[in-house]
Amino acid sequence: MDREAIKAELAELGATTEAGFAEGGKRVARIVELAAELEAQNPTPAPARAAELLRGRWRLVWSSFGLQREATLARLSFNLLPPEPIRVVELYQEVDPATGLYDNVVLYHDASKTLGEAITLGRFRPATDARMDVVFTHVQATGRPRLAIDNGKIPPLHSDVVYLDGGFRLNRGSFGSLYVLALADRTPARWSRDA
Repeated sequence: MDREAIKAELAELGATTEAGFAEGGKRVARIVELAAELEAQNPTPAPARAAELLRGRWRLVWSSFGLQREATLARLSFNLLPPEPIRVVELYQEVDPATGLYDNVVLYHDASKTLGEAITLGRFRPATDARMDVVFTHVQATGRPRLAIDNGKIPPLHSDVVYLDGGFRLNRGSFGSLYVLALADRTPARWSRDA
């Protein structure tokens, strides 16, 4: 299959599995197979250093991470925020190679169905042509102060960019999780951490 057909099918499978929240069954096996095909066709020779292509707000299409639609603020924040129940709506990642910004953003509804945002603030630097070393520094959520993360309690983290083009990205995380992301906004007016 060509790259565009693979990306279209990945986007469709991401939608039918609710980005990984819903049980996938055979669809998960197909996502893994397609991701491997796409990875083999990566058009960007040094994706972790491709600043212009990496920059932007990326929407999570699918992840093997074990996402939970019903969660708590504590689960999203290394247990720094209270165990307030939330319902996850959508996930994004914001990357700015110029500053090293590498934030994970979760949109959620709280118990009153009010939309909120939880952000894990991070920094990255290219370690190799494909690998980014990542350090998460703080967490923040709507209406709550920013809290520092004790990195002594977290193993060193990295993310391998295994496919990157002008609007699609595949990453493999420190623990083998696969992330499929689509570009939502190349040049956001501001980053979520600054809202």
